[in-house]
This record gives sequence, C-alpha cells and structure tokens, in this order.
Amino acid sequence: MKRVLTIAGVALGVLILIVLVLPMFVNANTFRPNIETMASQALGRKVQIGNLSFSIFSGSLVADNLSVADDPRFSQSPFLTAASLKIGVKIWPLLTSKQLDITDITVDKPVVHLITNSANQWNYATLATTGNTAPSQPRAQSANNFTVAKLNVVDGEVIMMPAGAKAESVYNNVQMGTKNFSLTSAFPVTLAMNLPGGGTMKLNGTVGPVNSTDATLTPVEADLKIDSFDIAKSGFVDPASGISGVADLTSHLNAANAKAHLKGMATLNKLKLAANGAPSGVPIAMDFNLDYNLPQSSGILNSGLLHVGRAQTTLNGTFATKAGITSMDMTATGQSMPINDLVAALPAFGVILPSGSSLQGGTASINMHAQGPTSALVAAGNVEVYNTRLAGFDLGSKLSAVSKLTGGHAPTGDTQIQQFTSNINYSPAGIQASNINLLVTGIGQVTGNGTLSANNALNFHLVAQLSSGGVLGGTLGKTVSATKLPFAVQGTASQPKIIPDVAGAVGGMVSGLLGGATKSGTGNTASPLQQLNKGLGGLLNKKY
Repeated sequence: MKRVLTIAGVALGVLILIVLVLPMFVNANTFRPNIETMASQALGRKVQIGNLSFSIFSGSLVADNLSVADDPRFSQSPFLTAASLKIGVKIWPLLTSKQLDITDITVDKPVVHLITNSANQWNYATLATTGNTAPSQPRAQSANNFTVAKLNVVDGEVIMMPAGAKAESVYNNVQMGTKNFSLTSAFPVTLAMNLPGGGTMKLNGTVGPVNSTDATLTPVEADLKIDSFDIAKSGFVDPASGISGVADLTSHLNAANAKAHLKGMATLNKLKLAANGAPSGVPIAMDFNLDYNLPQSSGILNSGLLHVGRAQTTLNGTFATKAGITSMDMTATGQSMPINDLVAALPAFGVILPSGSSLQGGTASINMHAQGPTSALVAAGNVEVYNTRLAGFDLGSKLSAVSKLTGGHAPTGDTQIQQFTSNINYSPAGIQASNINLLVTGIGQVTGNGTLSANNALNFHLVAQLSSGGVLGGTLGKTVSATKLPFAVQGTASQPKIIPDVAGAVGGMVSGLLGGATKSGTGNTASPLQQLNKGLGGLLNKKY
C-alpha cells in the first residue's frame, strides 16, 4: 500500500510539473499569424490581435487585445476593439503537431461602432462577405468552412451613430451567446443588453446563413422582449416633440433581405404625446403589425390597435427616418369609446380639464390624420362626444352677469353635455377648434371657434343659443328663445375664465324684440325694451 501511494505521489508531482513547465515550451505567439489570417478571411476585414499566451488549465490561447478594421468608406478607426480574446483549443493536437483546432471563442469587453451614411448603408454590410470595400465578390472558400462550437460576447458595448443624428446611442452590458456558429448555416443566438437611456432588451432566436454579399440581408427569426424602455431618454425622439413615457414590448421578429416583419404588443406607461400634455394616469396598450425596410429606414404600420380599458383606437400608416429625423403619416380612428375608460389617458394627448372637474359617462369618437416630423407633427380631423357630464364645472353659473338668460338655475356644480362636435387641427403651436357645436342641458346650443395654445392658454369665441324656460321665457316667449348670447373663454385649460359679452347679448335681444315687434305690426319698440329690462331684474340699469 505504501508503494502504491508513493507511485501515485510521484505521478501527481510529475503531472503538476508538466502543467507548470509545459506552457514555457509552447510559444503561443507562433499561432498569431494563422489566427489573424483565419479571422480576416472569415470577416472580410483586417483582424489584429495582441500578445498571445497559453493556459493549459483552461485549454485556451488568450490575446491581450483584438481589433477589427472598419469599412474604409465609413471610418479609418476600428469597427471593433476588445480588451481580450480567449480561444479555446484542443490541447493534444496543439502540443504534438502544433495543429490549431478551435473549440470556442470568447470576446471580452468588445466595443462595436455601427455607422450609417446618407444613403442609409451600414458599415457592417460588408462584414463576413469579402475583404473588399464593396461586397461584389463571394467570400473565400476557407471562410465558408469556418465553424466554431461556441462563440460568446461578454460585457460588450455597441455605439450607434445613424447619419444626421445629433448624438450617438450607446447600448452597454451586451451579452451574446451562440452555438455551432457557421457563416453558411443558421445558428441559435441569445442576446441581452441595456438600452440607451434605460431599459433592457433580450432576443432569442436564430441567425443565418450570413449573406455572402451583404450582411444586412442575413435572415433573422427571433422573439424580442423589451422592458422599461425610456422613450424620452433614448435619443430616438426629438425632445421638442414632448413625447415621453416608458415602454414594455414583446414581439416576434422575422427578417430577410433587409426587410423585417414584427408582430406583438407594447404597453406604454406614463405616456405623453403632446408638449402641452401630462403623463397618462393609466397604461396604454398597443397591438401592432408592421413591416420595416432597413436600407430605406422606413416602415409601414399595417395595423395598430390602442387599448385604454374598453376604449379602442385603430392606427395605420407609414414612418421613415432620414438625416436623423423621423417623420410619419398616420390615421387614427376610434368609435363610441367609453369616456370613463379614457379620462385618465386624456392628458397624454394634451386634453386638460378645468381644475377640480372630471368627465363622467358618455362616449367619444375621433377620426384624425397626422403627418410630418415627430418634433413638428400636424394633425387634423374631427371629434365627437355624446351624453357626458363635466362634473365640478357649471357653465351656466360661469355666465354670471347674464345667468338668468340660461334659466336662472341654481348652481349644480356640473355641466351636462348632450353633444359636442368639432373639427380639430393640432400643431406644435397648439390646437385649433372650429365648427364647434355644443348642446348643454339648461343652456342650449353653443357654437363657435377657438384655440388652445401650446402653453394651454384659451382663446375661444362662442355663442349660446338660449333655451326657453328662463326668467324671460314667460314674458317674451319665443323671441327670447331665439336670442343668441355671445361669450369668450380665456384663461388656461385648468383655470378657464368665462367672459359674457353683455353688450352683444343685449344687442341680440333688442334685434330679436324689434324683429318681433315689426312682425306684429305694432311699431312700438319701447314696450319690449321695458319688458326686457324688467325681465332681467333691471340688468340694463347696471354698469359693467
């Protein structure tokens, strides 16, 4: 037994000695030209690595640095740099015949620069295609034969700079893993990264075979998941647009020949779409089905469906990015949407209600067409609202000086809206409302036009067609019910000021009375004016 232990100890000592001494007899740098040539042929770019060392414990060659050249049409700086490159190899062929059989590759802390030019061409288009500046020839056969069981990227960073963009977008903590990597067949890929401004992205699917003439045409099929993507901080929208919010997205991606199809669902939290708006108080979900053309940087939203509770709006149209500016041409249609479900989301679209008030009940419909750059979007269409109540805001009592004309009702705290229709034009300057037609219980019909500026200042000029039943109803009968009361709405959306046009109201009343007197053939105008003043409680004797 003692002899066995002695032999085992000696064997172990010899093994340890071999492990410690053997790397001293393996000059790893002799493999550097072979590795650089193999990688350059595979990528179609000049590849350089730093000092190589051999680790028998991990069975790998380790390079201090890695550099991959860019397409010279885009940049003279490297396309990729990395802190280190670890190449797993089969030890026995390496030691006995200096044969380099690669089993796996790990790129540590790489930094990749993605660039587009004014023609929307990407600098990675010629990657893994040919060593020339243009992908006009097929890659070398030796590159086609390049395969590796495992290829991993650890703690990477991608810096994207589209043509015309004001600033670069940085994706960090990039982790990627592949198995059975080959340029000539599809291989599985898992990818995770942090997004610019916050949030994460994960992709799980297959890539390849890599197109031999243009890498942007390489097929991709994968499930895509994005969490907590901060729209405003991402750099993808112009800050002047006022668009902000946090998005979560799940989608299936199918891309080939530089055309991608995505179908999935996004949930938008605290969404704000108007510069004068406020974040939505409820999540807004969207089902989408779109096609995207990579060379043209443009897409078609085949169908989109916005959900806010039971309220639904359909979207469709096109979008494109040129010189760093994204423009769109979209149509939005929603029919008979429950207002109770919409209320908390209205601030996102720049709809601000008077302070302390709320919309309750009823339905809303919209039909809008929006086009232009996202920073200066212009939209036009119409809005319809039926049978809702603006609780906490009494329009009748706000017409203070002539409130008796509306029926002299006691303040109720509410405005009961039977119908509201208007043509709407939205621009960065604000909202223009024309052809307003409002039916309010106890007041009657209100018509007119007005604007809501980008800083929420109101400037509306309206006319109320008086309903019968007021103080003057019994005295002047139908003549009063045909009288129009002009008034203005100023102040802000949250603090509106109703300013009755008393002179205009009296003028309208007098015209109505004179018309009534002329038709009766009496020719007596004094009596109706006296009746008017009496009916108003001496209002005409007061100073304003």
